[in-house]
Amino acid sequence: MRKYILNLFTLCTFCIVTAGCEDFLDTTNERDIPAYNELTSLDALRATTASLYTSPWYYFHKSRYIQIGDARSNNVYNNSQTSNDYTVMTTFNETSENAALAYAWGSLYNVITQAAYIIDDYAPYCVNNKICTQEEANVCIAEARFMRSLAYWFLAMYWHDVPIVENAVTVSQTAYANRFEDVLQYAICEAEWAYKWLPSAPYQTGRVCKTSASLLLSRLYITAGAYAKGGHYSSDFINDVLAAYYADDDDYIAAFSIPEFYYAKAVGAAERAIKEGTNVGFGLLDDYEEIFRVQNNNNKEVLFAIQFTPGNASTYGLANELQGQFCYDRCINNDYGTGFNTGASYDFIYVALRRGGLNRTRGNIFLPGMEYDYLYHELDTCSHYGEIWKVTLSNSNRIGIKKHVVGGPIATDNQSYKGNSALCTPMLRFSEAYLNLTEAYMGLYNQEETKNMRILEGVNTVRRRAYNMEINGETEISYPGDYGTIGIFNLDSLLQERRMEFFAEGLYWTDIVRRSFMGDEHLERMLDYQNNRLMELDNDSIMGCHRLYGYTYRYNQQHPYTRLGTVELREDNNTGQYVIVRPSRECVHNIGEGSYCHSDEFGEGDNLWSMIYPPIETTADPNLLQAPVSFDFSKIINNKSEYHE
Repeated sequence: MRKYILNLFTLCTFCIVTAGCEDFLDTTNERDIPAYNELTSLDALRATTASLYTSPWYYFHKSRYIQIGDARSNNVYNNSQTSNDYTVMTTFNETSENAALAYAWGSLYNVITQAAYIIDDYAPYCVNNKICTQEEANVCIAEARFMRSLAYWFLAMYWHDVPIVENAVTVSQTAYANRFEDVLQYAICEAEWAYKWLPSAPYQTGRVCKTSASLLLSRLYITAGAYAKGGHYSSDFINDVLAAYYADDDDYIAAFSIPEFYYAKAVGAAERAIKEGTNVGFGLLDDYEEIFRVQNNNNKEVLFAIQFTPGNASTYGLANELQGQFCYDRCINNDYGTGFNTGASYDFIYVALRRGGLNRTRGNIFLPGMEYDYLYHELDTCSHYGEIWKVTLSNSNRIGIKKHVVGGPIATDNQSYKGNSALCTPMLRFSEAYLNLTEAYMGLYNQEETKNMRILEGVNTVRRRAYNMEINGETEISYPGDYGTIGIFNLDSLLQERRMEFFAEGLYWTDIVRRSFMGDEHLERMLDYQNNRLMELDNDSIMGCHRLYGYTYRYNQQHPYTRLGTVELREDNNTGQYVIVRPSRECVHNIGEGSYCHSDEFGEGDNLWSMIYPPIETTADPNLLQAPVSFDFSKIINNKSEYHE
């Protein structure tokens, strides 16, 4: 499986770089060894694209996408008394000493830079020198464009306005940021190009294909649909870019509005991902827990994963270090690293106990009483060595994160090593196609709550898998039923369903931001949600947001192994007040329509739509703090036949 793509690394050592976070625009020294001497075959060109699946993502993956995507959205609880990237992200208390912003920014631009070399340099060289055909090169270019599209989506959802670096060689060192609408559309164009030229099925296990691009497009389109629904697109963008680029597009011609157009495109992309993906062997795994196991790397549910190598990965960027940050007990993983202070938040646990389903909840967090027959007591100095893992049956003040914890040599067939779990981290999963489909239908039909079973079929497909243990009679609890049969399903329901499905996968903050795009009412609701006001306004317990509040989980004493327990906020014995590890600042939105998002002062420009730019970047490029500029799409528009049919 994984080995096929990793074997190509021996051919592309010249592509593995260690670019610093502060020099994302300084690309003149990225290639330490001339590439042309190595590019002697199609396999060598494919080897350059293999590097895009691992090392450029390394510093983004090394907890930063979870710190921003999950800690910032109150999925993570960290009870450390000292400041760290988890606590500051959870409480909006970033300072220049916190590395998450700079490392995420630098790593994502590293992906973009390395992709650009393949698109603008390596692939054209191979075609011009008859090393491969244009059609063969286009597949490699499509892989690079896929990566560039995904990187720009993350950048835009974190920072709103960011520079579009189209050519890594000629880019200005003092670039201005481009408008969010331009960055998002640029990502869409890249993914559309990728879809047109990628193969229907991966040509090697672990590579992306048309289904991967369709799923990514569905994510991009629903983001654009939400932004359009809120009325945020500028008239010059609509008239000069969309009207020209999509002039011959059937969905564009048929649509009565820009939101309708983007949501129609999202429906089509999600349905295409499901249909075409199923035809080539993709689909949901029956068991949610099996997705994040080393033995199941690149399984049928995974449409893009970061391809880490097993064993002692001494080469830069090839080791997955997440297990060492989340594992709550050193006996599970042979003392390969532990995260004693980091666990799931009170609010995530609260919702999981009500809407998570037993199988999905077991796959996300370690609840007291649960047994895992594929994890073991692996440290020989611990009691019960070699026995299957049972979470201690006791009430707990911190519930550990299960996802990304794969165990040691026994559990992973000797693939896991100290500092490297060997898990190929999924970044796009098939289940997202179903959830995106429901969101796209709700947007297309302008329904913010529904009982329409056609609209809900996507989310219910995911929900049934989450509750498969209840449906199959493996627990005394019965399946609550499909959405649409148990009351009204609304956008809050969808938000929480996505939260349960993609916990600790770096997506929940982007889901909240996308919802806030949909108009003033949704913006205010997401602000109230993040500031924990919905509990008082609506008495809506699933929309609580108790950032770094202490809690106690109490296991089910009558059915400790097959039923979920309860969770409650913890009170200080002396004061009677809730225990809060660190107070949170308020989540704000202080951007006027048509204005821009950024400041160089912590707390001034750090808001719901945008974090501040890393200070090291604004020092090197002060133009980042100026108003964003529009991107010139004329080259893309003039060559639009290369991007879509």
